[in-house]
Amino acid sequence: MLFRNRIKYTKQMFLEIYRFELKRILLVLRILTGVGTATALVLFVRNAVKTFIRPGDCINLALSAALFLISFLLPNFMARSQMKKCKKSGLLGERVLRFTDRVLTMTYEKEGRSIDIPLDSMIGINEFEHYFRLKIDGKSTFLAKEGFELGDAASFLAWAKERIEENLKAMEEAEEDEEYLEEEIPALEDQTDDGLTEEETNEEMEDSDENPDLESDR
Repeated sequence: MLFRNRIKYTKQMFLEIYRFELKRILLVLRILTGVGTATALVLFVRNAVKTFIRPGDCINLALSAALFLISFLLPNFMARSQMKKCKKSGLLGERVLRFTDRVLTMTYEKEGRSIDIPLDSMIGINEFEHYFRLKIDGKSTFLAKEGFELGDAASFLAWAKERIEENLKAMEEAEEDEEYLEEEIPALEDQTDDGLTEEETNEEMEDSDENPDLESDR
């Protein structure tokens, strides 16, 4: 065994991940909604001073303020949603991840079940402040940086990157081999017994029909 990691999925874990992944989107959203809210507020105050407040001013201000607030609460909403999905799927219990050179064995200790996942399809790793996310065969699993019982976070990251590079290289070579095998090979022309091609034989038969043999002399 190379590494052993113990982790339990929590709302705080998902919150950290979503805040990191949505950082740029949230920044742009907050700037836009902040400007929109400020503009709507200025229009509302200006019309209020003129004692002429339109219903649209109130609606614009309310919508802008709501969007601005959502931009701060969005990671929390997403983390709650993910926790509900995990709870429904029975994935919230503590799990232990054991890595060999070829296989990841994931054990759910509370449920007493384990699954083996080949690492040949491990194609990516993302690093967060307190967690890693491994991408294996189109799915993701997480590790806690402080949850290593064998090995440590730094050595695991270096090993995973090296293994992922090997996997991606092997996948590229396999794709190249498949493309080579799928190339069309021109079919040889069918040969008749006398060495003529089928096309030449057909032409000869047509000539024979146009010029039938003469009747033998009596």
